[in-house]
Amino acid sequence: MKPEVRMPLDKATYLRLCCVSGLLGSLLFLAGDMLFYGTWSSGAAFRPHEQMAELAVRLLVIGGAIGPVAALFSAIGMGVFGITLERGNKRTANVAAALLAIMMLIGGSYHAVYTCLGFASKVIDDSTRQTLLVEVASLRSAIGYPLYAAGLTGTALVYWLALTKRTDFPRWLLLFLPTTLSLTASAFRDYFVMIPAPVGFVIRGGWINGSFALFFVIAALRFWKSPSSEVR
Repeated sequence: MKPEVRMPLDKATYLRLCCVSGLLGSLLFLAGDMLFYGTWSSGAAFRPHEQMAELAVRLLVIGGAIGPVAALFSAIGMGVFGITLERGNKRTANVAAALLAIMMLIGGSYHAVYTCLGFASKVIDDSTRQTLLVEVASLRSAIGYPLYAAGLTGTALVYWLALTKRTDFPRWLLLFLPTTLSLTASAFRDYFVMIPAPVGFVIRGGWINGSFALFFVIAALRFWKSPSSEVR
């Protein structure tokens, strides 16, 4: 039998709250994605700009406004990493959690930019529309640079601590790390386009935020009943 390490009750409670908060934030982000695209198409028929051009303005506004709220809940959810990795190195675990929280907070702005893309998609004049789409996309890219920098650095620290130190973070959970899963979207694109309606739309339009929701569902199931974990 491997010895058990039981976390203090306050940390166990906070860990559960982080799981719930992260899941809520992920589902809000995912709901925003669904509002942006608005149709239940197949993977092959998924055309975000065309679909956003047909949406009511109020849906685009609501979809974007969800972003900052979802980001706050998601940022709190990143506390999961600080709590479960702190036995390996508390300072590094906190840095990893903080970087991932920063990623999510920036992600709220990144998400909201899609409302602007939707507005630009509605412009009738083709030349003006294309110009606006390029300009808004450049804003999205600029916001994306610090987002990816914080996310990749935080993810690397999570892997390092989980794989090289004795922590309370199950190593198998690394397989579902959302920052890693979200990066596989381009690799799976040829398969995504083969998925029929309505699942194809959900997968292509919500893969990134769906990856975060999946992680927090699994994390909640892992940590909810018993806050203790085995030392590996």
